[in-house]
Amino acid sequence: MKRLWIIAKKSAEPIAHDVAQRLQHAGLEVATGVDDCDALIAVGGDGTILNAARLAWPRGLPALGINAGRLGYLAGLEPHELALLPRLATGEFSIDNRMLLQVEVYQDGALVSSSLCLNDAVVSRHGVSHAAEVNVNCSQGRTLAYLGDGVLFATPTGSTAYNFSAGGPVVEPGVESILLTPVCNHKMLARTIVFSAQTQFTVDIIDNGLALAVDAQPPLPLLPGQSVAIRKASRQAQFIRLKPSGFLDILNEKTGVYL
Repeated sequence: MKRLWIIAKKSAEPIAHDVAQRLQHAGLEVATGVDDCDALIAVGGDGTILNAARLAWPRGLPALGINAGRLGYLAGLEPHELALLPRLATGEFSIDNRMLLQVEVYQDGALVSSSLCLNDAVVSRHGVSHAAEVNVNCSQGRTLAYLGDGVLFATPTGSTAYNFSAGGPVVEPGVESILLTPVCNHKMLARTIVFSAQTQFTVDIIDNGLALAVDAQPPLPLLPGQSVAIRKASRQAQFIRLKPSGFLDILNEKTGVYL
């Protein structure tokens, strides 16, 4: 790993400048673009890190997140830990492989859109006040019917994002699975179901006023008659880790759950 490209949100540019200087002092080069680097460094919150990761996935590049936001679950370093950056030059780091979801929209059998998802894919109400009817078909041959604000499909990485806010469980990122969580459902006993990573889902759009949002990107309006297919992607996301913190350490650091 010799050349690294730095992406930063505007408010984090001073930190990004410090990062660049530390990399150069360690004998590493700062690249000018994603097609001219061995890895990406994202300085910001989870949104900035997600945007960097989207550029890295198609190229098979790892990404390192440096938290300059509020939570930063995807970050590998905090701003006070920049002294660890020279480890990139000496090879003292590990790579975390994270599961992705493949999310596709079809109409009359034709592919309308396709995207990769690291955190969650959400089918929910968009611009309407009434509860939405959402039917989820899973590859076990069953259909799950929901009535409420919608449903979300989360990876273990995304279990600490919208899924957590919607009352879903936290899942250790190494446990490959797909979480199906109803959002503000009108059925009293509707709860998250954790499926194996091999399960495939199809959401048939039968109601007006629904949209698909993947990793909090701008929503794609959905039309009755369309369907949304969700499955484990063949590609993985790669994140650089420069310190030995485990999942529970990170969870405790971000939420203060444990003593």
